[in-house]
Amino acid sequence: MKRQEFTAISSLSSRLTGWQSLLLTALLAAFALPAAAQLKAPGPKATGIFMPQAGGSAAAASPSQPRLGVSQPGTSAQRSQLVDEVVAIVNSSVITRRELLDRADDIESQLRQANRPVPARADLLGEVLERLVMERVQTQAAQEAGIKVTDQEVDRAIESVAQQNKMNVTDLRSQVERSGMTWTKYRDELRKQVQVIRLREREVDSKIQVYDGEIDNYLAANGGQGTAAAGPTEYNVAQILVRVPEDASEAQKAALRAKAEGLLKQAQGGADFAELAQASDAPEAAKGGSLGFREIGRLPALFANAVLDLQVGGVAPQVMESANGFHVLKLLAKRAAPAASSSPAAADKITQTQVRHILIRTGPNMPEAEARRQLVTVRDRITHGGDFGEAAKRFSQDGSASNGGDLGWVSPGELVPEFEQAMNRLRPGEVSEPVVSQFGVHLILVVNRRETEVSPEKQRDFARAEVREQKLRAAYEDWQRQLRQAAYVEYRVNRQR
Repeated sequence: MKRQEFTAISSLSSRLTGWQSLLLTALLAAFALPAAAQLKAPGPKATGIFMPQAGGSAAAASPSQPRLGVSQPGTSAQRSQLVDEVVAIVNSSVITRRELLDRADDIESQLRQANRPVPARADLLGEVLERLVMERVQTQAAQEAGIKVTDQEVDRAIESVAQQNKMNVTDLRSQVERSGMTWTKYRDELRKQVQVIRLREREVDSKIQVYDGEIDNYLAANGGQGTAAAGPTEYNVAQILVRVPEDASEAQKAALRAKAEGLLKQAQGGADFAELAQASDAPEAAKGGSLGFREIGRLPALFANAVLDLQVGGVAPQVMESANGFHVLKLLAKRAAPAASSSPAAADKITQTQVRHILIRTGPNMPEAEARRQLVTVRDRITHGGDFGEAAKRFSQDGSASNGGDLGWVSPGELVPEFEQAMNRLRPGEVSEPVVSQFGVHLILVVNRRETEVSPEKQRDFARAEVREQKLRAAYEDWQRQLRQAAYVEYRVNRQR
């Protein structure tokens, strides 16, 4: 079933906003060539070699967000003097300032090449450091779990990456080394990524089960099988956060808890919660602590349990403690989200689109601007009489190239949002302008459209996939939080600058 051809990357990207999403894309590109692009919508099964190492925003995945007042590095001589300076200790290993600055420079270069906004240096370094910490934590967990990847398995993975990028292993090695990474380092990083993927599959993916009752509830909430079209309940929760430093003593923790307890009493006594939140350490402080409307499964489990039985306007009766610190929570509002009329699980009939595409993947050696330029030229040839299928066979870097870029008949929700939105704006026979997705830059041709009925069995298939994706996302984030909370992390930087 097409809907089950999922990747974990897109579901993560969709939860990031602004430069965090751009950072994720750059982080993926910074390692090496991506595996074959998969256009199908996101979900639990990873199809690529290089996986993102953090779930959701950094604030959700980490107990603290370092603020690093490190200026833009200067000469290579200056950089070499920093090689042994430790910026963080993660269990038994260290992250050096050089490692941090090199990764940040790679990401900043990617953003500039793609003409994307570059965040403030301190923000960028803080986010990169936290991602390096999460990568290290997960890699160590995989190693401690005894997950081993043999040289032969790495060789097969490299052959697969080369094949998917339409080159041989020799060409792949040359491209990796031109990017500045040694071949030994590339193999080591690939081995670690495969280890982490296998750990996640064992600890998270394999334990997710979807029951018939959950499918029934999903269909009922989303208007499937003739039920009322009422969407799932969404909660708008606000928080006041009193952050606890990583190296806080027991006395400091006690003082910070007392501060949080005092804020809780003020909130329960009728004080303006938004004003209290604006002075807190929460990322949403400027918005009065509001997290915005979210389904219960998209809230941190700690928050969900605390507000599930609250009345609107109610304050959680106790201070919540997490790896970030102490939280005071308030339920601002609750609503039934409108059912998504385009959801196949909520409709008796759907519009299917017969579509073709040409994909040029972006990365270290193919900036987005260059991919756009190439596809503008290709589009011009097609609109002046060229054959789209032949152009796809010649230029596309997707697995559909040999079929002239044909993706067949696709249903709503099967393709990643950027692609689907652009496709839906086209008339049959029309070719899009270059469209950017997480996989690269596309040209899209809509061949035809049709109305088709969705059988009850198909509705349940779609619903099962949606429920599994929601459960996996929540389980993956909880698993990451547990790994992070169990790890010893000591920052050797001044996070206040």
